[in-house]
Amino acid sequence: MKKSLLIMLTIILMITVSACNPTDNGNIAKTPNEDKTIKVSEEKKADREKTEGTKSNGEKKTIVFSTYFPDDFFKNAKKEYEAKHPNITIELTYIESGDGAEGEAAYEKFIKTTNTAMLSGKGPDLIEMDQLPVENYVKKHLLANMSEIIEKDPTFKKEQYFNNILDHVKIDGGIYGMPLKFFMYGLMGDETLIENSGVKFDDKTWNWSQYTDVMRQLMKFGEKNGKYGVFSSPDTLLNEMVKDQYWAFVDEVNGKVNFDSDTFITLLQQVKSLSDEHIITQEQVHPLFRTVSINSPTDYIITLKESEFYPKGYVFISKLYAKPNANDQQAGGYFRPYTTIGINEKSSVKEEAWDFLKFMLSDEVQAPGTGFPLNKSLYEQQKQQILEEGKVTASQEMGAMSGKVFEVTAKDIQGLDQFVSGAIHPVAFKSSKVEEIISEESKAYFSGQKSAEVVAKLIQNRVTTVLNE
Repeated sequence: MKKSLLIMLTIILMITVSACNPTDNGNIAKTPNEDKTIKVSEEKKADREKTEGTKSNGEKKTIVFSTYFPDDFFKNAKKEYEAKHPNITIELTYIESGDGAEGEAAYEKFIKTTNTAMLSGKGPDLIEMDQLPVENYVKKHLLANMSEIIEKDPTFKKEQYFNNILDHVKIDGGIYGMPLKFFMYGLMGDETLIENSGVKFDDKTWNWSQYTDVMRQLMKFGEKNGKYGVFSSPDTLLNEMVKDQYWAFVDEVNGKVNFDSDTFITLLQQVKSLSDEHIITQEQVHPLFRTVSINSPTDYIITLKESEFYPKGYVFISKLYAKPNANDQQAGGYFRPYTTIGINEKSSVKEEAWDFLKFMLSDEVQAPGTGFPLNKSLYEQQKQQILEEGKVTASQEMGAMSGKVFEVTAKDIQGLDQFVSGAIHPVAFKSSKVEEIISEESKAYFSGQKSAEVVAKLIQNRVTTVLNE
C-alpha cells in the first residue's frame, strides 16, 4: 500500500514539475500546437518588419518639406499621405516669389537661406533640389545616399521605374536626388526633305562628325528650294554640346575640370567647322534640325505635328531624331531630371521622409502637369489617355498654333517608347558661371583671334578658379 502511494505521489510530482519546467532558453514549455502557432506568428512579424521596415512606428512625427515654388501636386500628396498616416504631419514650406527683380531677390534668398540651414544641420527633412547646388551638398555630405536606402528597402521595386534615368542621375556613385519626373531632349528634323534626299544615317549611334557629314549632304540637296541649316550662334551651340556631357568636363564634387583636354578642343573645332560652312547660322533658314525639349506624350505629339500647320511654303512632316553624341561618348539619348527631391542626411525622420517620397513616386497619387513621370505605370496611363481621346490641342494661347487640334493614332506615338527608354545622359540645365565663361572665351577662337588650345586653357583656368571660390 505504501509502495503504491509512493508511486502515485511520484507521478503527480513529475507532472507538476513538467508543467512548470522552463525550457533551455528560459521560456515556458509549450505544446506542439503552441510551438507551431508562435513560430507562424514570429514569421509573420519578421515578414512585416521586412516589408515595412522604413515606415513609421506610430509615433507622432513631422516631416518638413521645402520647395521653391508652391505646387498643387505636393499639396495633394501631403493631404492624401496624411490621411493614410494620421501620425505623420507634412509641413510644406516654399518661397512666395514675384516677377523681375522681386523674383530674382526671392530666388537668391531661397538659395542663401537653404544653404545656411543645411550647413548648420537645421535644414528641412525633404528638399526640392532643382534650384539648388546638388553637387556642393553631396561634397559636404549634406544629403542621404538613396542608393543605399533602396538596397535595404524591399518595398521599393526598381522595375516599376525608368531605370535608364535612375541609373544615370547618380553623383559620385549614389542617388542623392530622386527625380519624380524628367524631360527629354532630341532633334526635330525635316523628315520630308530627308526622305526625298535619300541620305541615310543612323541617329541612334551617330556622333557630331557624322552629323556634320549628313548636314552637308542635306543642305546640298535642298539648295534649289532655298537656304537650309540650323539657326544658332557658335558659342550657343558649344554650350549646348558641353551641357550634354557636362560631367565629362566639370566634376564639382571632386573639384576637377577638364576643359584643356583633347575632347573639348575637338568640340571647339567641330563647332567652328559647322559655323565656317554655314551649317549653323544666324541667318533666316529652313530648319533641317532643331533642338527640342519634350516634357510629356502630349507635348511630343504637338511638337511632332506643328510643322504640318506652318504657313504655305514652309509645311513639312517632322520626325524626332536622337541628338549626336561626342566622339568618345556612349551612344544614348539625353534627359533632364525634374522635380528632384533630396533627403537631409541629418534628418531625424529620414525613414518617414523616404516613405513619403516613395508615395509621391507611386501611382497612388497622380502627378499631372509638366514632365514624364519616373513611374512607368503613370507614363502608360498618359499615353493611353491620349489614344482614347484620339486628339490633343495645342497649348499655345496666341499665335498660329493657338487652338489647333491634332489627331492622334497609335502610329503617331510608336517611336516615343524607344526615345524615352534610351535616354542615359543627364543634361546640365541650370545657367551657371561656367556657361558664361565658355561663351565669353570661345568667341576669340570662332573669330580667328586665338587658337583652340589657348582658348581651352583660358576656360580651364577660369572655371577652376570659380570651382575653388
